[in-house]
Amino acid sequence: MVEGKQGQREWKEAVHIFLGEDEQAAFQRALEIGRLGEDVHTEGRREVETRLAEFVRLDCLGSNQTQFEAGLGSSKAQERLPFEHIFHPEEHILESPL
Repeated sequence: MVEGKQGQREWKEAVHIFLGEDEQAAFQRALEIGRLGEDVHTEGRREVETRLAEFVRLDCLGSNQTQFEAGLGSSKAQERLPFEHIFHPEEHILESPL
């Protein structure tokens, strides 16, 4: 948010993954994480504020999760692949640094 006529100029989204005792504790932790990203600074003569706007989702992934997916949206393709392209999963496996 920018002071004056401009108002909101940018919307940032993030995914945070953390452990919580229960739904209320998870909500409080999410609120804490969101507020840690808040900031106010000056650009020229205007105040610029970064603040938590909303939680889009707060999901419980269950207990003892060892693997899960966090979808981060989609974007326009940077290259074209022909429709007949055959996907080979073994070509796309990343080596773990561990």
